[in-house]
Amino acid sequence: MSDFIAWRFLLFAAAFGLLVYFQFYLGHRQWNRLKGEQAGEIDVNYVRTENYMAQSFRMKVKDWLQLPVSEDREFGPVIMKGRERIRTLPGMDMADHATCDDILVLEQNFSCGQGCSLTREVLVHGNSNIGSESRLQSMAADGDLMLGEKVTVARWVDSSGELTLSAGCHVGSRVTSLTRIRLAVGVEIPSASAPQIVTAAWDSKLPGDDPGPRELLEIAFPDGSEAVEESLAAAKLNAKRFVQLGGDTWLYKGHVRPPVPVRLRRKLAVAEDCYFPGGSVLEFDVKAGGSIFLGPSCVVRGNLVADGHVFLGPGCRFSGLVHAGKTLLLSRGTRGFRPDGMVAVYAGEDLSLETDVALKGKIASGARAVVIDAAAAQAWRDQRRIQDDGSPVDQVYTS
Repeated sequence: MSDFIAWRFLLFAAAFGLLVYFQFYLGHRQWNRLKGEQAGEIDVNYVRTENYMAQSFRMKVKDWLQLPVSEDREFGPVIMKGRERIRTLPGMDMADHATCDDILVLEQNFSCGQGCSLTREVLVHGNSNIGSESRLQSMAADGDLMLGEKVTVARWVDSSGELTLSAGCHVGSRVTSLTRIRLAVGVEIPSASAPQIVTAAWDSKLPGDDPGPRELLEIAFPDGSEAVEESLAAAKLNAKRFVQLGGDTWLYKGHVRPPVPVRLRRKLAVAEDCYFPGGSVLEFDVKAGGSIFLGPSCVVRGNLVADGHVFLGPGCRFSGLVHAGKTLLLSRGTRGFRPDGMVAVYAGEDLSLETDVALKGKIASGARAVVIDAAAAQAWRDQRRIQDDGSPVDQVYTS
């Protein structure tokens, strides 16, 4: 009897071992098949180039144009690639409410009337003008590109020249230009990147007027001296709440709300909300566990990062990253510019821009970036209980 049990155990162990080996066998067999093959190159520019999708489409078009051309009775010369039909034309003017289900490659200019539907990608080597309420899949233009009111783009849109999105336009993916992007009130996009991104009523100035030197109260950091104590008292800050995190970085355990404009010359992390009155100058980074509100005409030379909301009052200037974990509002007259690179603005939720906002770089949002009017901006401030200058309407902080 004991011999029978031993054999059963041995058979079970052998079967179990075969099952375990079978998993390694499949992996080993696949490895043998790949051995000696040349690995494909990783396109590192995928995450570095904002107009990657548009450039990829342009490269595909070059390959498609090498395919044989056939004659279609209805459409004339076409290139067939599987079920895709590619039409190459010198130029094209579509009438109102026309529909096209082919990939279009236009050697010159392109225009379409109101309410047109272009269900496939379009490449225009000249300028392009899209009529109001039209619907597009994707479009790339080597010249200027104008989208009329309430045009909807399912995916991306790109131009080498100036790209204009009229009132009420919606784009499902990236908006890119090598020159300038103009955004009218009511435009909704997930992201945009260009040397100039401007909203309606832009005053044609970027980066804007230099505010010049300012006599400001400088935020001092505790060193035990009486002068520093007086400076902190003037800024309504408690020396006991400061914790030094590094040589030039400090943490403040509480709210920061100086009553007068200040100058910040070191990196500052704030555990809760942070408000800087109009005219303040932030030379280094500010990170807040709550929200950050800036009054009018503040200058930010470092980065602004908040887990909550971010508000930049009218006429503020920044030259780095502005990042909000929740919503973000760039008020009228805001300018984002740095001479040696791009700036970036990101909101985890909605990113709102008033009219006359201009920056050099990129805007992006986890939900949507939308251009709003003065009434919508006031509603944004009311919801977060701040005044026009960014100061709280009472002593209660919200994030």
